[in-house]
Amino acid sequence: MDPIGGLVGWIAVYGAGGLFAVALAERFVPMVPSHALLLAVGVSVADDVRLLTSAVVATTFGSALGCMACFFAVRALGPARATRLLAGTGRIFGMSPDGMEHKLAALRRNRTALAFSAQLVPTARLLAPSLAGLIEGGSGQFLAASAAGIAIWNGLFIGLGYAASRATGEINATSLALGALGILLVAQGSLFFVIRRRRIRRSLAARLRETG
Repeated sequence: MDPIGGLVGWIAVYGAGGLFAVALAERFVPMVPSHALLLAVGVSVADDVRLLTSAVVATTFGSALGCMACFFAVRALGPARATRLLAGTGRIFGMSPDGMEHKLAALRRNRTALAFSAQLVPTARLLAPSLAGLIEGGSGQFLAASAAGIAIWNGLFIGLGYAASRATGEINATSLALGALGILLVAQGSLFFVIRRRRIRRSLAARLRETG
């Protein structure tokens, strides 16, 4: 069975407008993991390289618009109501209130860099715009950095689906999505380990300097 492969035919029928709408909707109702959706998009445009660019552009615009909508919706709700809503949403994604507070504090410290990098991490990419909406300050840099991260995320997985389909012809999109997810999780786990190790070394070095 190839349930994700069923998306390929749908994408072929509705074209760029459908891609824009799906990418926008995925921000609010993530029924299919975004990487799986984007891989299916890449498979669907494998017959024509000219469609590859339009697919990346359409999905990037749709996802960026959804990101912007989440950001300004939280701003409009106000801090108290938005915090309660985000706490409930975080529980759905398995994130504790302490975890939400930690991410919010990190966004306050380095808003632009985290806006970009959050769009390259599953789950975090959906929650980051809403969390950022709770932080006072201008929106331009955050939204621009988020859009750049979205473009890279979308281009990466659409390109992977396109390349895999061109290389193998018949392809099971569900198997491809699961394989890509496995690689992504390993890469993110390795990156987390490296960053954590560096932080521990810096902390130990700082303590040695203080005691020395």
